[in-house]
Amino acid sequence: MLDLLAAESHLIAIRPGQTLIGDKSYFGRDFEQELAQQGVQLLRPTRKGERQRPGGSLFKPMRQVIESENETFKGRLDLEHHRGRTPCGVIARVMQ
Repeated sequence: MLDLLAAESHLIAIRPGQTLIGDKSYFGRDFEQELAQQGVQLLRPTRKGERQRPGGSLFKPMRQVIESENETFKGRLDLEHHRGRTPCGVIARVMQ
């Protein structure tokens, strides 16, 4: 993530005060300090043995919404069940 932000520094410059939402693998004191220096707030689930993080209560309901959306998209994009027999039919199903 830090490499991405370094390569695309304009992403932070044009929209200061952004919030980055990540999973539990986005951790580390140095990592979080670097983000804070760039004006980015990190929201991620609390790891085991860690005190409760800001916004931690949002992740369980958010995960349920994300999983639900993923299942919906999977059903629409499943090539065996979309019933679009031609490329135009597939496009129409995906756009629905």
